Amino acid sequence: MPTIFDGLFIGRSGLHTNQSALNVAGNNISNVNTPGYTKERVNIQPSIPIFAQEGEYGTGSQVTEIISFRDKLIDKRMRSAYKEQSYYSKLNSTLDEVQNVFNEENGIGLKKSMEEFFNSWHALALNPDLYTARQQVLEKGQTLINNIKSSYDSLSEIQHNLDLRAEYIVDKINSLSKRVAELNFEIQKTELDKHDHANVLRDQRAQLLDEMSKYANVDIMDTAYDKNNRADLTVLLGGVPIVTGKDYNEISAEQKPSETQKSIYFKYHSGEKLDITNKIFNGELGAVLELRNKIIPGYKDQINELAKSMMQEVNKLHSSGTGLTAYKQIIGAYYIKDVNMDVSNNSAAWLDIPIKPGSFKVKVTDTDGNSIGEYTVAVTKGDTFQDVITNFNNKLSNYAQMNISENTEGKIQINATGNYEISFTYDSTNFLAAAGINTFFQGHDASDMAVSSVLKDDPSKVAAGKTLLPGDSTNAENIAQLQLKKIMINSSRTVDEYYNAFLGEIGSTKQRFSDELKVKDSVVQQIQTTKESLEGVSLDEEAADLIRFQRAYQANAKFITVIDDMTQTLLGMVR
Repeated sequence: MPTIFDGLFIGRSGLHTNQSALNVAGNNISNVNTPGYTKERVNIQPSIPIFAQEGEYGTGSQVTEIISFRDKLIDKRMRSAYKEQSYYSKLNSTLDEVQNVFNEENGIGLKKSMEEFFNSWHALALNPDLYTARQQVLEKGQTLINNIKSSYDSLSEIQHNLDLRAEYIVDKINSLSKRVAELNFEIQKTELDKHDHANVLRDQRAQLLDEMSKYANVDIMDTAYDKNNRADLTVLLGGVPIVTGKDYNEISAEQKPSETQKSIYFKYHSGEKLDITNKIFNGELGAVLELRNKIIPGYKDQINELAKSMMQEVNKLHSSGTGLTAYKQIIGAYYIKDVNMDVSNNSAAWLDIPIKPGSFKVKVTDTDGNSIGEYTVAVTKGDTFQDVITNFNNKLSNYAQMNISENTEGKIQINATGNYEISFTYDSTNFLAAAGINTFFQGHDASDMAVSSVLKDDPSKVAAGKTLLPGDSTNAENIAQLQLKKIMINSSRTVDEYYNAFLGEIGSTKQRFSDELKVKDSVVQQIQTTKESLEGVSLDEEAADLIRFQRAYQANAKFITVIDDMTQTLLGMVR
């Protein structure tokens, strides 16, 4: 049977238990605005009882552990939502940048410059002998090039910045991995007993894991155990472990010699590296890689396609036309890899425009402008570039010679002999345009597109006509009409239709990303609300607990006072 003094121990345990509960409640209130803090509660259990003949007597209460209200399932849902929110947030913000590149609202965009370029050819067709009209064609051509290059360069700049962002995120993930591994070790040292809970350390680690989830598609495994059967935590990125308990592995952003952008590698402790770029598909890093590797290059390809089609179609017409003056010498704009290669193998020869069987015509005049004659040079199936050169030289042996010399570094050169000059009036083969002879543009795509240096030096060479006669505007009108012809995507769209579809694609993609982001923001908000209700500190709830534990503390103190009075009475009886 318990003695009267056992009551003092019961009262003392009650004081200690409720004092602990008050301290925990006060700590909750103190951290109500602390980011990442999870509310705590004391787990109060009865003390070990005393067994007597008549039954079991309680000995008071005890605090067995201080538990956190962290919910692993909510954390998992939260991190999954963070991955998708960050992913669409980065896609959305980058598409904002892309839309700003192609802003047509002020009437100064690429669409406007294409329209003005074709209009300048219309104006030249009305006044083919006017020098200012020719100069206007060159200026509008340069403006078009500037806008195409500006658009392309801006996309390249966005792509480069994404590459830098990928490198920054890799460094952040490494920093977070290292700190998570350190916290894993500290938590293991703290939680030596099953009732030990490193709540503060776990809150800090949870915050780091939340941040890591925003960066990439990490998988967090906290159900593993180490060799001493203590809870361990592992973090996987792309299926490989970047954190395993107190150990961590770094990832790196490195550029291969054959590539222009950095790939993401997992680094083993042995020094071996594994490319995990294609295994990262969510979070901000997943969005950065998709934008950098797929979306932005796709837009650049479309701008390139527009630039190449514009150059090639204009050059095909321009190369078979004539300006106000003829040529004494002309050098092609493009290099030919091998003079003995079949002309139909244009890509292998480093030429952009395919050459077809047919013929092109060369008009010969003397230096006084008198017509000597027009000569047809045939290009037949199976001809090599050397064959075409030979055919040309045979046809115009007395007036001009074509060759590829070391001085022109693989470019075709035509020199008129004596007091003769040459011009071009027809080409069904595309040979002249492919070689860059008498073309309006030079270059291969948006990155190096330029107005022919020959035309810039001598605007009289702008091929507005098909003859050297004053007033001939046949070719200028043909080039102006390209605006209305379907020259894009296998002759299925005009340049305007192509560009409008391109802008529409950017707009619809941006809208889709924006809509997805709104959904993901809503999901995150809902989970945060649930998380706050389960794990967050409620001041009303804590105030109620303060009153409850305060009353219990006061009651235990009163109980001790009663025991004290009883003790005094008992001692008085002994006297």
